Amino acid sequence: MEIELPEPQDPQPPYGRTGHPYFMHDMVCSQPSAVRATVTAAERDSASIPAPPSDRTLLFVGMGTSFHAARASAWAAGPAWEYRQPVRAIDSFNLLLEPDQLRQAGAAVVFSSSGETALTLRAQDALRAAGIPQVLVTGTGRSPSRDRADHVLLTQEADEKAWVHTVSYTTAIAAALTLLHRWTGNRSLLPRDVDGPLEELVRREPEWRKLGDSLKDRSKILILGSGPAEVTAREAALKLREGAARFVATTGVEEFLHGPLPSVDAEQTAVLAISTSSLDRRRALTALSAAARAGAEVALFARHPPSGRLESEFALPAVPSSQTPLVDIVPFQLLSYWLAVSAGRNPDVMGLDDPRILASRRLYGI
Repeated sequence: MEIELPEPQDPQPPYGRTGHPYFMHDMVCSQPSAVRATVTAAERDSASIPAPPSDRTLLFVGMGTSFHAARASAWAAGPAWEYRQPVRAIDSFNLLLEPDQLRQAGAAVVFSSSGETALTLRAQDALRAAGIPQVLVTGTGRSPSRDRADHVLLTQEADEKAWVHTVSYTTAIAAALTLLHRWTGNRSLLPRDVDGPLEELVRREPEWRKLGDSLKDRSKILILGSGPAEVTAREAALKLREGAARFVATTGVEEFLHGPLPSVDAEQTAVLAISTSSLDRRRALTALSAAARAGAEVALFARHPPSGRLESEFALPAVPSSQTPLVDIVPFQLLSYWLAVSAGRNPDVMGLDDPRILASRRLYGI
């Protein structure tokens, strides 16, 4: 079918604050309460949503931060069903580029914080035309996305006031994990107690601010993550690009050792690794030790006692593997925030207070 692409827009950024605390900071700090409220609401609202057919693919669909929430949810769904249920995360644009996916699908979980993302709306139209039931995870009560969905899970206390989305990401994952718990009966999915780890990481804000101070002269950042940490690495990179205007790349822990190391230099590069298991922690320490020897600033985020091999090692709270993307993003949200503030940037507006960036942004819609 013919796809109508988004038209150019005249964006209206959330100006309103000129110094700390910006709106982004409020949103990051609101996440423990918002996730707690979202889980409570999703437990109630998911009761009437039928499980997907087990012989057809369950799609997880979104764009940008919403696609990262979709990927985190798909990562949790596979093992929760012991891989008996086929699942796939696919961004809205690729779903339009791969219409054959629709013939294999039995249901879709669609993520859209605002409910107005143009290509996600097009993807929803394609799903509806193919007769595929949709569960929408969204932060708004009324939207074009909601009109296209069969069922809705409404996140709570997640109305973003900054364009760098944070609370809408964590609450979306919380809602989806609650739905998957309802469908699979797997208790490790239910994030009922995850607000405690979130509160801990918010309280540790001075650590993330100090790390930001150590990175403020590093113009290139590489974030390593494998397994469920790959999702966190991708979302962390997006936050650092949007909020702090840093050049950020991501790759797997092992992949780093097979190629990107020659691009590390002593003046500009920082390499940050996220670990969720003992195996990838060992390889992450190897990768970071190699990067440090090449002159990079390095840091490890892991769920194990410090190794003593690196100057910057940060302990992450213990949570089930399925919940790690929900929790582990917080240090990177606050790192992005403080890197922006230290550079005199407003993280709320994604650079649109720069006339060059604003002129460029007017060329397209999203």
